[in-house]
Amino acid sequence: MSERPDVRHRGAALARSVRARLRPTGNRVTGYLAVCAVGALVATSLTVGAGASGTRPRLADIGAWLASGAKGEVVHAHGLTGDVDGRITLPSGTTGHPVEIARDGAAPLLLDERTGRVVRLDAAQLTADRSTKYGAAGLQLVSGGAYAYVVDPAKGTVQRIDPARTTPEGPPEKLGGRPGTAVADGEGTLWVPLPDRGTVVPFVAGHRSTAIEVADPGHDLALTLAGDRPVVTDRTAAVAKALAAAGVQGTFDLGDAIAAATPADVLVPARTDGSLVPVLAAGSGDLVLVDVRSRQTLRTRIPVTGLKPGAPQVLGKRVYVPDESSGRLLVYDTSLSASAAPVRVTGGAGALELFVRDGLLWANDPDGADAAVIDAKGAVKHIAKYRTGAPAAREPGAKPVEDSVPTGFPAAPVQPGATVTATATTAPANGTPTDGTSAGPPGPTPGPTPPEREPGAPGAPQAESLAGGIRLTFAEALGATPQRYVLKGAAPDQKVTPEEIDPDGPFVFEVTGGSCEQQYSFTVVAEYGENKPPKESAPSALARPCIAPGAPEQLTFTPAQGGHGGTVSWEPPEGAGGTVTYTINGPGGTAKTAETSHTYEGLRNGTVQGMAVMASNAAGAGSATSGWIDLTPPTQKMHIVHNNNDAGTIGIRTKPTTHEGMRTGSIPGLSSPEVTVYCWTKGSQESDSHTGAVTDVWAYLTYQERAGTYTGYTTDLYVDSRFNPDVWECE
Repeated sequence: MSERPDVRHRGAALARSVRARLRPTGNRVTGYLAVCAVGALVATSLTVGAGASGTRPRLADIGAWLASGAKGEVVHAHGLTGDVDGRITLPSGTTGHPVEIARDGAAPLLLDERTGRVVRLDAAQLTADRSTKYGAAGLQLVSGGAYAYVVDPAKGTVQRIDPARTTPEGPPEKLGGRPGTAVADGEGTLWVPLPDRGTVVPFVAGHRSTAIEVADPGHDLALTLAGDRPVVTDRTAAVAKALAAAGVQGTFDLGDAIAAATPADVLVPARTDGSLVPVLAAGSGDLVLVDVRSRQTLRTRIPVTGLKPGAPQVLGKRVYVPDESSGRLLVYDTSLSASAAPVRVTGGAGALELFVRDGLLWANDPDGADAAVIDAKGAVKHIAKYRTGAPAAREPGAKPVEDSVPTGFPAAPVQPGATVTATATTAPANGTPTDGTSAGPPGPTPGPTPPEREPGAPGAPQAESLAGGIRLTFAEALGATPQRYVLKGAAPDQKVTPEEIDPDGPFVFEVTGGSCEQQYSFTVVAEYGENKPPKESAPSALARPCIAPGAPEQLTFTPAQGGHGGTVSWEPPEGAGGTVTYTINGPGGTAKTAETSHTYEGLRNGTVQGMAVMASNAAGAGSATSGWIDLTPPTQKMHIVHNNNDAGTIGIRTKPTTHEGMRTGSIPGLSSPEVTVYCWTKGSQESDSHTGAVTDVWAYLTYQERAGTYTGYTTDLYVDSRFNPDVWECE
């Protein structure tokens, strides 16, 4: 039985309404609730005809393509239910090959990493009919916005391709070095690191832009898109830098623990959903979370001994680290300052692909049948990629799949007028369930009193660097209840607030003071009293009592008298701690100072040049404040002089000489009119027979009379601009 047209149209309208609410605001939680609500309503409307012959499930709006390389296919999974709602068989010869999916462009693309074949995944027809071979293993496929690129590390080239046809848009472009792993932002700008040169090269709208210097040549570089903002991690120097096409916008010191790791052991994700960038030292478990927007850093340590951790990811308050030795995700909850229960994805060791999309964390075994999707609250839905019955390629004459429509309707139809609720039965201490049912007969007589719990140690404190201090949060001790918690490790010039914490929390200390140039570690001690020994936590990660400064404020340029230079001055950034130094990029290159001003000399007048000032301390550097060094000579109003005894006219010439050029106008003799003087310059030497004066200075000026306005050079014998300190040299 087919659907009634009015019901079908109502369902489509409801789905469109949900999409409109979900996309523009970015409020995913609201969107998810709306999706669930519309699912119930549409299911109510479609109680007749659901599952009838010829109907096909629609691909979920909130979903992702997942590779199943061993089977030579990719599947599309629903983000809210974990169901597989689409399947594409890849071209022959792909089965068993490692593949990479580029999900962030206008169309999903796939790269066969062994053959260099790029395949377009047709979400409407669930086919992979369009493909192009680029003929090499080890390529990178990167997409963003309306742009897609193939990067060849072996040849050191970038080639733009058509994401719809998979064909080249032009010839490969030489990079001048071997590239690292590239990323592309939502505007389609490609960011390519060149470790051998210590630069990152942006391709804006498909065209190469000026390379950005980010590190010393030869340093190990890794890129992350943090909320679509490129951040490069110098794994050799343990520094992260936020980038824009104009250059470095902020620098963040990752600390001694990251610096002590070998570069290959410093792991970062290729993309995060917000401004946080997680950096993990795989050998020690030291974890640093850098917020490139607020400039705050959080440091902790997770247990990794005997494990094989991969690049971390962040979703909500949790950090997820794939452990390829067990097929699990290690979980660290920043709100609890403690590790949470791991999430099992597969049944054993193997590679795990981890990425965030649409506010959901996806974990995929690219070579096996298992995957999982996790929401911001930590709820896990497992995905069976090899489940039979998922729709595949269209039959001849079948209607296309309508992509980008939310699905996830209830498995059973909801009767009109019914209310869908979810209840949970809980039994409080008095034995009466809260769902209204009776408690039943009383239980058995309680047994003997359990033994007293042993004292336990609190969790290792999580250290968050603040402007002027360090915030330490920790998990309460398990076992016996302590009398208090105290912080250990503060230096004499540091103050701990509060001095102690009650056993019911909140479990937060703040330490103020100390030196930004020094890193500190702390422990929390649980004191039990009654002859019970205190228990001390493991030490916190090292942290500084400061954050990277922001941008300098109120940048101004004051020219020197006569020009040829001047002083650039600024106000310190708010909240800057420690010894702050400033880097000035301007005419003549780069200069550094600890003062809030810098003086330029010997510059050419008549120019306007850009400059920028960036503040830095031991924690890193903030974004630069830009301004202009404007050496345009100021105009002056003056009067013609030494012209009262000569009836001859004074020439206004096209050049500062009587030997070249011509007159453009003249000033009458026996007069002292006002003129506008712009500047003076050197030219031919002239003399005044009446005064005996001699000069090679010429004034560049404008004279206005009824007949017209004349601009040019006049010998300074009749202006005396060379004696006016407010008149600058022209150049």
